[in-house]
Amino acid sequence: MFSLLIKNGLVVDGTGRPAFRADVGIQGTKITAVGALDKTPAARVINADGLAVAPGFIDIHSHADAELLRYPEDPAKVSQGVTCEVIGNCGMSLVPSHRGSLPLLASYAAPVLGKIPDTFCPGRLEEYLSFLAFRGTAVNCVILVGHGTIRLAVMGMEPRRAKKAELDAMSSFLRQAMAEGAAGLSSGLLYPPGCYASTGELIALCRVIQPFSGIYVTHIRDESDGVLEAIEESLEIGREAGIPVHISHLKACGPRNWPKISKALAMLAEAREKGQDVTWDVYPYTTGSTTASSLLPPWAVAGGEGEIKNRLRNPEMRRQIKINWQEGLPGWDNMVGSLGYEGLIISAVGGRKNADCVGLNLVEIGDRRQCHPADALLDLLLEEGASLTIATKHGCEETLEMILKHPQTTVGSDGIYSGERPHPRLYGTFVRVLGRYVRERRLFTLEEAVAKMTSRPAFRFGLKERGQVRVGYYADLVIFDPETVGDRATFEKPAQPPSGIVAVIVNGRVIYQDGQFSGELPGFILKTKPGQSPVKL
Repeated sequence: MFSLLIKNGLVVDGTGRPAFRADVGIQGTKITAVGALDKTPAARVINADGLAVAPGFIDIHSHADAELLRYPEDPAKVSQGVTCEVIGNCGMSLVPSHRGSLPLLASYAAPVLGKIPDTFCPGRLEEYLSFLAFRGTAVNCVILVGHGTIRLAVMGMEPRRAKKAELDAMSSFLRQAMAEGAAGLSSGLLYPPGCYASTGELIALCRVIQPFSGIYVTHIRDESDGVLEAIEESLEIGREAGIPVHISHLKACGPRNWPKISKALAMLAEAREKGQDVTWDVYPYTTGSTTASSLLPPWAVAGGEGEIKNRLRNPEMRRQIKINWQEGLPGWDNMVGSLGYEGLIISAVGGRKNADCVGLNLVEIGDRRQCHPADALLDLLLEEGASLTIATKHGCEETLEMILKHPQTTVGSDGIYSGERPHPRLYGTFVRVLGRYVRERRLFTLEEAVAKMTSRPAFRFGLKERGQVRVGYYADLVIFDPETVGDRATFEKPAQPPSGIVAVIVNGRVIYQDGQFSGELPGFILKTKPGQSPVKL
């Protein structure tokens, strides 16, 4: 007898093979039969006639570290079919940390991770996992250690290279976290303190994770004028450390850099042909979102929020920031220079004082406040600090589709949790791929799209028995209508659930059906090291 039987569905099994009609039988946490199962009784039946049955989507680039502690049902992701989140990206994880580093970490990570719950206690990765286990979560989790987090714990926001003793301390934090279940190291080399790290520092830390079969996942140092050089740096780190590399949200920002995408893909293809293990992900939008403080030159963000505000009050330093925006600095991702003030839109503020700026670009704000756009941005940074978030109009459909359709591309939301109007990718990434790029644009087949969001990210992280509709695999599934599935989230109204998602199942239990959350929290922490099975939450 099945605990759950899904009948009459079009099975899109995650491998990229043609879809086929079949029933899917589940007993406990696993799929035990796929085929014609009319004669087998079941405790619960879902009729999937006219619907697709696919593996649950794996968000390979998530920032839900704190959100899962606040809202374990994970509504933004579950409602679009996500059953697994890879957290700790862009150099930002909640652990390892300590009481001395937590205030700085909270300020540093807040624009991306949202508010850290008051009940959270800093400590080791093992303690975070225990806290997560105590709360429970609807989805499965894979944990990365943030390079920025361990650098903060050892060096604070010091704008310099690490000394040997400091590198040894970071290595110790990282080694312990890997032993406790982390999948690898992530970096955010646009953001402080990651931007202060040398290539050598990153190679040394990646060598620490090599014996654990770890992976290096990176928000590269420059996604604008120096994007090709930044990609080469990430490849060098992987080669020297002898580990796989995964590049987060691949892009080239600004019209003058769009032609570099074809060169970037060629570089990555050449590296793979030479035997290097490198992959990448993308989100299906031409507009991104990031912290406003990341627009400042590296010297201006040293020391944390208090020091930033002191500099913004200094007329000479404000003048120097404007010069850097105009002229750039070697090795710095100058998004103001590559996108222009009209390409930077205020998406979140901390209070009502500047609420009238949300949704406006910096040129429009400057006109409204009768000042130069640069001064408008500096004033907002001074008043809002870490709560100020920017939407970046960085891309175009041509380059986005070039990345999306590449066989090695996987899909990640990069959803951030700050403000009342987050980027719509938080609520719409995976269904947007199915609706806009499969059904409307016909960029690739439904089977290919599902593979990009299921088996390929599962393979990337070595997740055993995940990412396929297959006998013996865990029953992480999504049931959707291929004719209506799509995103409804917009920049004006981002928190709108998608259309066409009928049911979501995690480890054999229905957590979402017909727009309703069941309240069940059946998620596992997925360990990626050989010989280790998932730990039940």
